[in-house]
Amino acid sequence: MIGCSCEVCTSTDPRNYRRRSSLYVVTEQQHIVMDTPPDFRDQALRFGVKRVDAVLLTHPHADHIYGFDDVRRFSTMQETHIPVYGAPRTIKQMRKKFDYVDRVSYGFESVPRVLFTDLTNAVQIENCKVTPLPVSHGMDMIYGFLIEGDGKRLAYIPDCNGIPDETFQCLENLDVMILDGLRPQPHPTHFSIAEAIEHLEKIGAKQSFITHLTHNSEHHDLQARIGDAITVPWDGLEISL
Repeated sequence: MIGCSCEVCTSTDPRNYRRRSSLYVVTEQQHIVMDTPPDFRDQALRFGVKRVDAVLLTHPHADHIYGFDDVRRFSTMQETHIPVYGAPRTIKQMRKKFDYVDRVSYGFESVPRVLFTDLTNAVQIENCKVTPLPVSHGMDMIYGFLIEGDGKRLAYIPDCNGIPDETFQCLENLDVMILDGLRPQPHPTHFSIAEAIEHLEKIGAKQSFITHLTHNSEHHDLQARIGDAITVPWDGLEISL
């Protein structure tokens, strides 16, 4: 946190250094990024992201999209337009906030070359099936995502304070569930850690993770409190399925 000298913000443990939430999914055929936060360039450099075949956007809040311009490095290297999927409202906001993307007057390398695509139903991206998962984020209905491929199922919901029954039904037999758990105290638009644990236990995935943590939680203390059934992740954590 800017201007903070708390135990977590001054920790020398790299597991307490938290960039904004994002996820990078790699299969044999596809490299998919979920959200492009302001830290996106740093994340790509630090963790060796060399290719992006598709981008999934959960919602158009600043902490999830304002690294989007750096997608242009990937479209330039790959010499192609990269599909960007999101709810119609999200795509509308992306066209507004990044209005220069669609201008033909710019050279190919000057802007992200993308294909903005409204996503309302499941879509097949090569060998991956991607299903949008509507969830409540305060007064807004935004997306998490379910990715299925090679018999594996992973769900990612980084921002929410409520999961509708229809979405809950999609969260059965998961290999991995990654869920918003912002802080110990209640929050009007995010699950608290206790609420996240309650929902993760109900979902019962083979592996469960809390994400979108703030400096209100020290990594090892939180892991010790919640036990081994749920993992407190850290930047750069890799999971193989």
